Amino acid sequence: MKNLIRRFSVKQILLSDVFVSAPLALALILAAEPIAQWAGGPGATFYLVVGIVMLLWCVDMAAMAINERWQEKYLNVMIAADVAWSLLAAALMVWFAESLQPLGWVLFALNVMVPLDMAWMKRIAGSKPQQPAFG
Repeated sequence: MKNLIRRFSVKQILLSDVFVSAPLALALILAAEPIAQWAGGPGATFYLVVGIVMLLWCVDMAAMAINERWQEKYLNVMIAADVAWSLLAAALMVWFAESLQPLGWVLFALNVMVPLDMAWMKRIAGSKPQQPAFG
């Protein structure tokens, strides 16, 4: 699996993260009130703020994809931010567990799994493959 991921550049992985995250962010921003009713949990303001933060993160990742020097310099920061976002989403999912509806569980699960997956892919794509000891 690592060799498959290494076929993609960090730029391609960043842009795929933007492609996956931006529609969810826009949906959370544009339909915060209905999502809050269907998902339960913390309320429309929370979903609106999460959507705005996600959209800003997408803009940041798009900028990183364009500038290779930034990629090299800030790749570990981006990976740490993905992991932190995932851990925060998991903690909030547990916190709001009593009031979540099925859609809320799906949204929180996506915010746990997708950032972890993208962090792993960024880490693999940014690392050099190990060379065999004897060649």
